[in-house]
Amino acid sequence: MVNIAYSTISYGSSGDDVKKLQQALNSYGYSLSVDGQFGSKTQAAVKDYQKKNGLSVDGIVGEKTWGSLNKKSTSSTSKKNTVTNVITAPKETKRPEYKKSNDLISAENALANWEKNKPGEYKSQYSDKIDAVLQDILNREEFSYNMNADPLYEQYREQYIENGKKAMMDTLGQATALTGGFLNSYAATVGNQAYDEYLNELNDIALDLRDRAYAQYTDEGDKLIDDITILRSLDGDDYEKYLGKLQQYYSDGDYLLNKLASMSDAEFEAFLNEVDAWESDREYAYEKYQDALDRKEFQDEMAFKKAEAKRDQENADRNYALAVKKANSSGSSRSSGSSSSSSSKKKAESTTKVAPRSYQEFCDRTGITSILTSGEFNSSDYIKQKYKNYQEYLEKMYERYG
Repeated sequence: MVNIAYSTISYGSSGDDVKKLQQALNSYGYSLSVDGQFGSKTQAAVKDYQKKNGLSVDGIVGEKTWGSLNKKSTSSTSKKNTVTNVITAPKETKRPEYKKSNDLISAENALANWEKNKPGEYKSQYSDKIDAVLQDILNREEFSYNMNADPLYEQYREQYIENGKKAMMDTLGQATALTGGFLNSYAATVGNQAYDEYLNELNDIALDLRDRAYAQYTDEGDKLIDDITILRSLDGDDYEKYLGKLQQYYSDGDYLLNKLASMSDAEFEAFLNEVDAWESDREYAYEKYQDALDRKEFQDEMAFKKAEAKRDQENADRNYALAVKKANSSGSSRSSGSSSSSSSKKKAESTTKVAPRSYQEFCDRTGITSILTSGEFNSSDYIKQKYKNYQEYLEKMYERYG
């Protein structure tokens, strides 16, 4: 029974625990090198064992996998040397297929709905008013003042002319009184001066009215500027709100897109890992199957060669026995003495050149040990191409050195 420690190991681990794991797996028929390195073959063997024994197929050897190995190690050890001549090809399992999860489909639907709810183009509720005020500003006539067309000026004019006439008459009357009631040039002059003073005041009032009209014109222009400024400010506030809404829309879209991409990448990576595990299991099963075929082929070949060598040895033994018998018969007919019979036998053996039947017999006869042994002969493809079998090789070597 293999002594197994309860330490968690996985792909990339190394050390004595990995060696114990490899020994334990080999007791179940896996052909792993006990090198203490947890590589891809060891991982594939672990997954295959986990799958066959109803464990979580994750390639990680923890307490449950160790416990399962411990429970079965005794029975598996007793069976590990059992050889079966029936080699079955591994069953082909279905390759994993990629399928989107419900969460991923929901994320795709959320992104599609987001695209449908994109805010439309900005439409200003103040654009018409802004255009109207702007046209008023652009089309506004240059300032001009016609006092004769000013009703207020007309009122002042009539009033000042009337007052001027009164002042002229009063002044003229006063000046006439001074001269005894006779109209003279002085009286006319001072009367006209009084009238002119009122007309001069009217001119000053006309200038004031012009200044007031210009101030009013300027105020009206300023009001138009204020109006368009206020309208543009209100329109700007609305546009900022629209931009904020649009920015939030794209921010939501970035979130949904990143979420979808992250989920999609994670799921597809998990799928690729599943495919890698499937391919690793498939490759391991095929390699195990191929190794079994290679071992069986090697065993069959060795059995065939052993049987062939046995037949060759039996033939050689028969030929040797016949040669010896023939030599003995020939020696007996020429001499009945023991000494002559022995000489004839040696001569027959030397003449017939019966080849040795083994490497050791060759060395004993010739004293030469530099030829190939039977194992060396079988391991050399080049030598085997030149000779049918080891017995023929011994015969050729004996002909050369015997």
